Amino acid sequence: PPKRGRGSPAAPAASAAAAAASPARGRRTEAAGSGRGPLKVHPHYYLHYLPKKDDDIAGEEFRPDGWGKVSTSWRVPCVCSQDDGTLKPDSSPLDLLRRGFCNGNVREVIALCRNADNVPYTPEEIDEMMEDLNNNGHTLNLPFCFTEGAMALKNSILKDMFSGALGVGSLFCDAGSAAVMDVEVGVYITRAHGAEATWHYDNNHNFTFQLYGSKDWHTVEDGNNVNVIGSRGLCDPPRNRAEQVNRTPNFSKERITRLEAGMGIYVPPGHWHRVVPVTEDPVCLSIDIRIASVTMARWLCENVFAKFMCEPSFGYMKDTGQNETLEQDVAIGWEKYLRLDPRNPLDPLHTCLSRHVEYLKAFLSGDWRYRWPCNPPVAMPFEPDLSDGMDLCASLEFLIDTLFEDSTHFIELAKEIKKTLKEGYVCKWKVSLTPFVAVTKKEADDGVVMHMRHTSGLTNMDYQRYGILCPFDCETLIDRIIDRTLTSDDVGAILDGYEAGQDAEGDLLTLLTHINFVDVEPESSGASSGASTGRVTKRRRE
Repeated sequence: PPKRGRGSPAAPAASAAAAAASPARGRRTEAAGSGRGPLKVHPHYYLHYLPKKDDDIAGEEFRPDGWGKVSTSWRVPCVCSQDDGTLKPDSSPLDLLRRGFCNGNVREVIALCRNADNVPYTPEEIDEMMEDLNNNGHTLNLPFCFTEGAMALKNSILKDMFSGALGVGSLFCDAGSAAVMDVEVGVYITRAHGAEATWHYDNNHNFTFQLYGSKDWHTVEDGNNVNVIGSRGLCDPPRNRAEQVNRTPNFSKERITRLEAGMGIYVPPGHWHRVVPVTEDPVCLSIDIRIASVTMARWLCENVFAKFMCEPSFGYMKDTGQNETLEQDVAIGWEKYLRLDPRNPLDPLHTCLSRHVEYLKAFLSGDWRYRWPCNPPVAMPFEPDLSDGMDLCASLEFLIDTLFEDSTHFIELAKEIKKTLKEGYVCKWKVSLTPFVAVTKKEADDGVVMHMRHTSGLTNMDYQRYGILCPFDCETLIDRIIDRTLTSDDVGAILDGYEAGQDAEGDLLTLLTHINFVDVEPESSGASSGASTGRVTKRRRE
């Protein structure tokens, strides 16, 4: 995704996708724990709009038979929800989708979209877009949409991934990818016979649902390559050797699918396609759900690079930790190898490279389970009332309640996390953040927001931009996580007698471990022996 900045917040949009933010709390009461009631299914839950058993590709079989492999189209099934959350079979899901996107009112849709810097469009920009659409034959590509329907669809996918990490299964599973970490919903708006999207492929999974008008989708089954890291058009020159050696499909064997209102299509990463607007009613409008694809090779390189950048003696730095140029770094390694073997020295570049290679070998041969954060972050759902466009946020209670919807799996997960962290406590290990994540905190009226930012130092990709609204009881714990001063004794005090969903500090520590932002690792030499400083709030006994 493009680099995102923080823009001025737009007026909050009402959404039935999630409940209003719950008050921050420390310890739960029995009433709070027992008042969840039956789970209701939102009408914009994404699985409503995927193929069912009587279609060509069954919903249960969609992942192994189609996910990441073949392009597939279908007519949206006629199953949706009533206002009270119960399912009914006799209403049109197309009407529900249309209502979730302002009933096709183009101006209203644009006003609820953001640009790549997370800033809403101004009235002047909206006027200009309407002129381009109506009089200049342009297609409006709005990749970041935050209408009620867009947020609900996005949230249902994130919720599935969040709960799926408990081991209960998920549609979005690809053996060639590290994980689903980013989901965005956009819209395409054009007139009949407007500007087409010529042959190209994208580096993300793409679900498109046609709301108004129709389009012809041209796809090919042979000659595609899912192992891509960027989008590319047919006429674009190759940007690297990998793109140059990728063969181009035989487009004469294309398949044409007429996507009419109420139909959907799925296109995997790296699959060539072309899209041509055909009819309008009153415009040609489609929803575009993009699910990021991060290859395992890319995630592996992210891990290696993050490890190097956490050590001051590598990269463009010397052993003292002071910033140096590449030439000075090479010279340092050159002098060291001259002392080791003055008769047969390596050239300067290889001496610098050798230092890095030897360090990497030693690192990989060690106990990497505790020293290498190889697991990618787990995506989390959000609360629209607390979020600002692409800057997502939810309360700690909301996230724990979401996990409790599958209570058996979550309680077992909490027990396993508690066991693992307590093993670290016995061994006097420390609890630390992965080297990917920057954590800051911000005071709120009803608690403190722990904001996590994970932007790759290697590729500039945003893996996570998320805030957790926590009770004030968690503030000291957050401070110690930020400072990396949380000791094993402190962890033991938090987990002593902890039960999932009953204490805010324990919930936060369990949640952060579940989403792979916190782990236990051996104390480094010269670190504290693990004695508690007493800064973490002790659990109140009742």
